[in-house]
Amino acid sequence: MEVLTEVDRDRIAALRRRDEFFWLDLEAPSDDDIDAAGSLLGLHELALEDTREFDQRPKLDRYPERVLLVYWSAHVTPNALGVELIEVHLHISGGFLFTVRRASSRELDELRAALRHEGAEAEEYMVYSVLDGLTDALFPVVDHLEARIDALEELVLRDTDRRQLSEIYRLKQEVTAVQRRLVPQHDQFGAAVEAIMALPGLTRGSREYLRDIGDHLAQVTGELYRQTDDLGALTSTYFNANANRLNRLATRLTILATFFLIWTLVTSFFGQNFKWLTDHVDTFETFVIYETLGLVLPTVIAAVYFWRRRREWL
Repeated sequence: MEVLTEVDRDRIAALRRRDEFFWLDLEAPSDDDIDAAGSLLGLHELALEDTREFDQRPKLDRYPERVLLVYWSAHVTPNALGVELIEVHLHISGGFLFTVRRASSRELDELRAALRHEGAEAEEYMVYSVLDGLTDALFPVVDHLEARIDALEELVLRDTDRRQLSEIYRLKQEVTAVQRRLVPQHDQFGAAVEAIMALPGLTRGSREYLRDIGDHLAQVTGELYRQTDDLGALTSTYFNANANRLNRLATRLTILATFFLIWTLVTSFFGQNFKWLTDHVDTFETFVIYETLGLVLPTVIAAVYFWRRRREWL
């Protein structure tokens, strides 16, 4: 099994003459490299034009004895702060697999190293192995997004902060960006399986293995749908928690204001020049007794009332 990482005209021509299956994987190639590979492999001009222009939607293009599959994968960025999408163009035929990508892919690099040591039986699983590696790379991404959602939900429930709302919207954008690529990819994968299996020269390919990739895509897209719903619910939870926090603050201020109202009423009453007051409150000791009773009694009554209702209000 030949695995190439550059356009070696002599080796590719020899492999084509021997009708020996090989994999050519180019990372960030120039237009000249793409044109040279297209000429050696007999690719259609429209297929080469698509490969020169990245940032395309997932799609399947059928050509005579060739298939172009634009496939998306993703990985967590090295700083674990976000998700980076990876676009891979796969030109598939019965005699070769030609992949083009602009970003590095650890899964493809590891797969290349492994296939160099495989025997001839590796041809049966070549296309499956590449697609399976790109698809399995999505599961750590889903787990990473899930962990961030769970951590953010815990922070919101513990104590709301305005920065959390921005983080919710940023996370929702990340999930939506991945979802926007993978949902149509899953929808068209059944047709892609049929097109790949119909290619002459891949008679040893296993339809069941490719369908397994479709099941993985369904699982990933289902998780992304659920995460989108969770983030929408988390947005509502944030606003509800923030409203509850403001209500608790307003309740505490109201309770404090109630005590001050009682104290102000009592002290202002004893500050009036009523005849009864001037006749009976004529010593400091009497004043302290009346004032203390007038302050302590309603304060205690109010405190007991608020304490009994604290679970409802606080």
